[in-house]
Amino acid sequence: MTKNSGRSLTRSKLIVAAWIIGWIVYMIAMMMTVYAGLPSLIFQPIIGAVASSVFVGAALLVGLVFRIPVIAKVWTSSQWWAALLAVGSILVLCLGSAVGLTTVDITETGSSITRLHPAVAFTGYFILIFSIANWPLSPQKQAP
Repeated sequence: MTKNSGRSLTRSKLIVAAWIIGWIVYMIAMMMTVYAGLPSLIFQPIIGAVASSVFVGAALLVGLVFRIPVIAKVWTSSQWWAALLAVGSILVLCLGSAVGLTTVDITETGSSITRLHPAVAFTGYFILIFSIANWPLSPQKQAP
């Protein structure tokens, strides 16, 4: 076993954790917005898996910026950066509607629905997945 195998195993666990959390968040959002009975129970988990995969992939691509030594030094200096991003995105996703980050939609029946603005929802979802997938590893796990 090489020194690097511990690092890749830890990063792999973080990627899987980001995917699982992304899927759970997607399913909660689906149940709160577009639940339509049995078809939703069949198709939405599949769509959630695809959405979570796309967002984890995008988070890993954006996370390549941490290969730049100056940025990597700042990001890995503390796990607080990632923790603050994760907690902040969870707060926005949970409380964004209460603080007015909303949009109003008019349905076919003429009733209005106030919901979290899509840009805020997607951004919060991405930042949550990004912070978990790119969580700074402890120094002993980052050996060359």
